[in-house]
Amino acid sequence: MAVHADPIRNNIYGANESGSVAVEMALFLFFFSTLFLGAFEVPRYLLIGQKMERASSTMADLVAQVDPALGNVAGKIDDLFVAANRLLSPYDMTTEGRVIITSIGNPGGNGAKVMWQKTSPGSFTATSKIGAQGDTPNLPAGLIVRNGENIIIAEVIFHYEPLFASLIYDERTLYTRSFTRPRFSNLTSTPTNN
Repeated sequence: MAVHADPIRNNIYGANESGSVAVEMALFLFFFSTLFLGAFEVPRYLLIGQKMERASSTMADLVAQVDPALGNVAGKIDDLFVAANRLLSPYDMTTEGRVIITSIGNPGGNGAKVMWQKTSPGSFTATSKIGAQGDTPNLPAGLIVRNGENIIIAEVIFHYEPLFASLIYDERTLYTRSFTRPRFSNLTSTPTNN
């Protein structure tokens, strides 16, 4: 008995198979491209965040180690801004971010205020979330500056722009800050080069 192929049935099955291959390939390419982009963009985003955290804690710590009795406090802070740029390398802090150093004090016991503020050089526009010089600082709940105390705050602000549009993350401004106390004596006087 001879078996004859049914041409209509084969065409229907052939069309279904080629259509399912196209759908499977589209799903595979979508999944693979999302996985590839995610494997690149997520670690990049996390790395920027880690570098910012490290830079803010390092800057607060190093500024707190400046001894005002030795003079040239402003020059030393300027040198530390250069170091912060290196800590955040390869990300460009001169055009995409800023470091802001703020000194909070309570010299007369009348409440904390922003004693002075110094911002790293660059073209990126950023303002401190702590407040401006002379203002009452915006501090976390529970952080109290007692009479005669001084706190140094380092804020790092960076404009994050994903490399692959907004497939994984949207464009945003990242922010981190660190608090510490001066090691030698209060840094409440505006930094100078003397």
